[in-house]
Amino acid sequence: MNTVAVFLFAVCAVLAVCSAKRHVFICEGSSGPITCAEGKKMNVLNAYYGRTHGNSICYHSATSNQNCKAYGSEAKIRTSCHNQQSCSLTANNGVFGDPCVGTYKYIEMVFTCVNA
Repeated sequence: MNTVAVFLFAVCAVLAVCSAKRHVFICEGSSGPITCAEGKKMNVLNAYYGRTHGNSICYHSATSNQNCKAYGSEAKIRTSCHNQQSCSLTANNGVFGDPCVGTYKYIEMVFTCVNA
């Protein structure tokens, strides 16, 4: 193994330990702050407003459509949170539109906190 490969492996190993994925869910009608520690910023890996899970996430009786995501919701969430130390998101149809009428939705965001 050459020196460059060893160095890259060591950096990746350190980053993998330091930047564990975090999952945040904000149920429809709610809002919430999302934060990283001081000196860190959010690296948004993926995000959406809609529903892709059964009622185990944001329990509600209206969960029949489990394959919906609001068009453009990832971009809106990224604009608010990516490269920020903290952000606040509100999960509602007024912000994101209604991708599945009659289904109770939520925001799901997956991110890591990385050095600022």
